[in-house]
Amino acid sequence: MSYILGIYDSDTDYANQLMDYIKRKKKAVTQVRIFTNSSSLKEYLEHDKINVLLLGGEIPIDEVLHQNIKNICILSEGNIAREQESYHVIYKFQSARQVMEELFSYFPLEDTLVRALLSGNGSSNIISVFSVGKENERQVFSYYLASEYAKTKKTLYINLDLFSAWTEISGSYSEKGLSEFIYYLKQSHPNIITKMNGIITKINNLDCIQGVSFGPDIYEMLPDDIDYWIKTLKEASDYEVIIFDVGCFFHTTLELFRNSNELLLLIGDQKLEEGKYHNFRYQLQLTGYEDVLEKITEVVISKDMGNKLEYSLTNDLYSHEYNDMVMEYVKYI
Repeated sequence: MSYILGIYDSDTDYANQLMDYIKRKKKAVTQVRIFTNSSSLKEYLEHDKINVLLLGGEIPIDEVLHQNIKNICILSEGNIAREQESYHVIYKFQSARQVMEELFSYFPLEDTLVRALLSGNGSSNIISVFSVGKENERQVFSYYLASEYAKTKKTLYINLDLFSAWTEISGSYSEKGLSEFIYYLKQSHPNIITKMNGIITKINNLDCIQGVSFGPDIYEMLPDDIDYWIKTLKEASDYEVIIFDVGCFFHTTLELFRNSNELLLLIGDQKLEEGKYHNFRYQLQLTGYEDVLEKITEVVISKDMGNKLEYSLTNDLYSHEYNDMVMEYVKYI
């Protein structure tokens, strides 16, 4: 089940600040969409539904009425005439927390939805793997982790690296990859799972989505795009485990970390690498991503282990030491 909240207000700064708050504090809300004009709203409603639309008080109701909007709530600036209409009204110039408290008192999140989101039943286990100093090791670790899961569960490995050498080394290179998929993702294509399945390649029993053909393509993905992708994966895919191998750091990957069940963070045991790790945590705290900190599991890679991983990759070997470390992070097998 999903809970989609729409915000249609002429004050885009206000709408973005409210959206950021909801994403941080209201995890039961699957997706928040901002609309700047009626055309973009109607285009969205052709294929998707909105549980609640927060509507700026200056926008006529007739402009937005649609069968795919379940509820409408007015964001009032104090206009008494609008408050006499048969819609719930919230005064917009108060704290975001108060706005949300009022909103969900009018439109409670369904109990079944909350239970489903809290339990995770029926949803894919989404794991992001990131590094703050061990880039080569991260790629090898991510792939072998996905391979271990694939022995007992239907698993998808997704490469979000600017420079992916893994598929080429493994001999599984395909012209179809993430760059092609991003085009459809940015359109919020209604058959996005079908489009995704069309670019999946197989390495043994593991399904893989290869990285971008041109590095900067990855920065075309916006946070809303990754939200839509994750929502669809959880609702419509039959994968039990999805591993994101993340080799870049920007707002979209932060949103991915926020939507993941777990963030495996590879760090080294050298002082410079430890410093990078502490700075990464500081950046999350500074910018309001404290919730991501709760998802982190540290994976410490020593210099000796890094050399063994590099040797394993170059010689197509799988060292026993590395196998033991990977298995430590494979859950529920």
